[in-house]
Amino acid sequence: MRPKVSLVVPIYNVEAYLPKCIDSLLAQTLDDIEIILVDDGSPDCSGMVSDEYARKHANISVVHQRNSGLGPARNSGMKIATGEYIGFVDSDDWVSPTMFEKLYDAAISVNADICVGGHCNVSNGAVIQKCKHPYSGRVLSSRNDILKVREELFGHLPEDAEKEAFPMQVWTSIYRRDFVVSSGLQFRNILSEDTMFNLDAYGSARSIVFIGETGYCYRNENQPSIMRSFSEKKLKQYEAFIQALYSEAENSDNAEICCLRVKRAAVQYVRLYAGLVENSNLSLSMKKQHLRVLVETDMMRKYCAGYPLSTLPRGQRVFQQALEGKHFYVALLLLWAKRMMRQMNKIIAI
Repeated sequence: MRPKVSLVVPIYNVEAYLPKCIDSLLAQTLDDIEIILVDDGSPDCSGMVSDEYARKHANISVVHQRNSGLGPARNSGMKIATGEYIGFVDSDDWVSPTMFEKLYDAAISVNADICVGGHCNVSNGAVIQKCKHPYSGRVLSSRNDILKVREELFGHLPEDAEKEAFPMQVWTSIYRRDFVVSSGLQFRNILSEDTMFNLDAYGSARSIVFIGETGYCYRNENQPSIMRSFSEKKLKQYEAFIQALYSEAENSDNAEICCLRVKRAAVQYVRLYAGLVENSNLSLSMKKQHLRVLVETDMMRKYCAGYPLSTLPRGQRVFQQALEGKHFYVALLLLWAKRMMRQMNKIIAI
């Protein structure tokens, strides 16, 4: 009997979290699910944990491969998936028991290619934020409506007041397998592979349904330390992503607007990288040198060029102008001051 949903779980160095993730999938109220664990060359015992679960549960299969990255690991799982729909779960997260039943029932009720829900941010086992999808309750079946939503995946417009990025993660959605195969959907080995996958998926979909489900539990507590870590390769990763995003935007139906959205994303990634530089243990002179390299990249010279800086919040605008003017010490001072204010606000909140 064909499974209703195949769940692909890419695994790398998550031995401590993996059992909770797998147990939550085994506890799903939706019957006939297939669980595909992809051991992406994990250096810990995650592969052995996966094999042990597979020995005990007939609906679990394991793929072992050399480390290739998140996107290629998901692709390996999709290759052997047999379900009507395919879903993705990150191995350090978990899901509520009814999540995939709700997604599946909503998908088949309108014959959707994609069904999209929301998620919960969880820290130390407690839900700190429920994030319903902004299009919750809507069914999109016209090409124009779907492409209008697709535009938002490129980023905010200058006049947008929202601070949160438009939801682009794949782990709150299920995708019809026949649609995935016929559309040739694959994950790219690139930063923010979820965004690129959904751009491709939304570009081909005939029907998308959005529901109020928030059963995906995203483990949030490790993110701040990850985001603060600096490495030179991140600049190339950010630039490669913005370049790929801009290329997609140029080929979109509403290219001018989509490219403007990417320019705002480029401004945000420039500020993100500069923040990593400022918060690193590098000497002040080395920090200045890394910012000097940053302003000579295509991300600054091409993809940020022409963005209306007057639409940015005052602090961001002053920072961007300082960076563009190569006033590197001023830019670093602004970033330091903002970081100190955030820390002070946390202390006050406690």
